Formats: sequence, C-alpha cells, structure tokens
Amino acid sequence: MEQKKHEVFEPSFDWKECISILYMRQKTEYMHQNPCKAGLCALPEQYPHSSARYYYTGVHAAYPVITYMELQDIDLTSLDSL
Repeated sequence: MEQKKHEVFEPSFDWKECISILYMRQKTEYMHQNPCKAGLCALPEQYPHSSARYYYTGVHAAYPVITYMELQDIDLTSLDSL
C-alpha cells in the first residue's frame, strides 16, 4: 500500500452542513486565508490555486469559479438542474 505524503484536510467526524449564507461566507474566508497563514502568499488573491481572486476582483485565475452565492440558485436535489 502506498503511503500518503500530504493531506488536504484533517480527518474529522464533526462535519457541519452549510445551510446559511453567513456560514458559507465564514468558511470561504477561512479557506482563502489558509495560503496566507502558511506563508505561501501575502494576499489571498495572489495564491494561484484559490478562488479568492475571483471572489475579491471578479477575475478568474486558472479555472472558472462558481461562488456560494451562485450555488444558492441551483437545485442540488435534482441532477437535471446541473
């Protein structure tokens, strides 16, 4: 069996459903700040693998982003809406 070198997320059993805009905004900001806290960039929008550039400037980085605000308009209970 191959050993993992890195983990993206820590193992956790305390998952929480993202049901409010405030909660989603908090979690998005947390994810955007992680590269800065790790010393990978000074500003979140400078990290190339982050959606922060789109959230803060409206300009896509390496790939298109769907924001949590746009997701609230999608019916995720039906595959037909995707």
